[in-house]
Amino acid sequence: MQSYEFEKSLMQKHYNSKKFLDTKLFPKSKLKGKITNLSDVHFNMDGTYNVTIKGTLTIHGETKNIKENATITVKGESIKLNTKFNLTLADYAIAFKDGKPSTNIAKIIEVTVVAEY
Repeated sequence: MQSYEFEKSLMQKHYNSKKFLDTKLFPKSKLKGKITNLSDVHFNMDGTYNVTIKGTLTIHGETKNIKENATITVKGESIKLNTKFNLTLADYAIAFKDGKPSTNIAKIIEVTVVAEY
């Protein structure tokens, strides 16, 4: 989490601060899950396949169950998984209590995951 870089240094400072993600105390996030319909993916045939991922997501010391849709694209020997989903920061105990950052940061953020093999 600490290695994420912002264009503006002040944004990065707020992101890493104890008032927000506290990345010194919580340096990593973890997505642990399984593809529930992996048998629908034909790894020996090029194509794009819709899959469902079910598991847990841990951020800021909080773990929540997730179930999200994704696509797996098979092209030759390349396999790529893509998903986008919304995450409510308060579900993970992430929020500025007051001050200017509290009005400038979205309460719900979009998370993009791209995994290539």
